[in-house]
Amino acid sequence: MIPFNHLGPVFKMFASLIYPGEFRKVLESTVQRVRNKGTVLDVGSGTGILSQFAQAVRGDLRFMMVDPAPGMLRFAPGFAEKVIGRAESLPFPPGLFDAVFTGDVVHHFSDPAAALGEIQRVMRSGGVLVVFDIDPGSPLGALITRGEKIFREPAHFYRPERLAGLLAPRGFNCKIYRYGWRYSIIANTGDRQ
Repeated sequence: MIPFNHLGPVFKMFASLIYPGEFRKVLESTVQRVRNKGTVLDVGSGTGILSQFAQAVRGDLRFMMVDPAPGMLRFAPGFAEKVIGRAESLPFPPGLFDAVFTGDVVHHFSDPAAALGEIQRVMRSGGVLVVFDIDPGSPLGALITRGEKIFREPAHFYRPERLAGLLAPRGFNCKIYRYGWRYSIIANTGDRQ
């Protein structure tokens, strides 16, 4: 397993460099659509880089970060509430969040179906999910997939179309954005009851 609990300083220093500018623009545009004083959950937040990007354009939002590694959360920004937890059993009531972020984390879920179910459960009707991950169908993505398996990580990498296909039956309308060997999905929940 990758020792994430001990990598907080490294992620704090370099995390912002791994997100392409095109994705940051998509994230910032998406965050602009969140209601005033809305709540955002950053799942598998690590040191909270996605929340930092979003908070820079929407200081009125309330941010919560959940990660299983206290050593990562220790380096997360002070504007957010921090909770130690796993995506497969989020410690929040239903419908609490207007937006949920997952940055380079879906492939780390031990049970992706349970994690997606929990994300769906804690999102309010009309909320938005932002997924950023590695495309295992690209040459570099395939190499990273093999590397993560060597480190005994869950390595549940999905092609963007496959992940969108898993989200659609849960009521998410997905739009895929590609950035070479990376991708994002912006998934709106519509008006679920």
